[in-house]
Amino acid sequence: MDNLPIHWGPKPGLVTLCGVVALAAAGGAAWFGTTGDPAGALLLGVVTVFFAATTVHCALVRPRLTTDASGITVRTLSGRLQAPWRRVQYRVVTTRRLGRNVDTLELDIADEQPGAEPEFVVLGELELGADPNDVLERLWRAE
Repeated sequence: MDNLPIHWGPKPGLVTLCGVVALAAAGGAAWFGTTGDPAGALLLGVVTVFFAATTVHCALVRPRLTTDASGITVRTLSGRLQAPWRRVQYRVVTTRRLGRNVDTLELDIADEQPGAEPEFVVLGELELGADPNDVLERLWRAE
């Protein structure tokens, strides 16, 4: 068994950067709004909302994935999904997107009740703050 518990989540620097971009876009939207460029103000307003929402989401779900001796915990905006190791199946899947290979960690979490649909969670490198292949290796050692 590895040193437990282990946490993965968005990197704090990335969360901070998103917040700074949201503030800069808000300032730009206000400036364009006062100089008579409504299209620029609207565009930067949309950028502000996107980066502000990303910042809030990333800050609230940290750490996104936690492992300990009893199992895993995945944090979402609606709460926590906890499962013992015996109910969790995990793998890394590589897909080709925009001309590059992208690895994601997929978690299938079976429900305690027979016949219930399992929870399916997909986590990428931005959400984990680490390479999904490295996270997979740590999960193998932790189980």
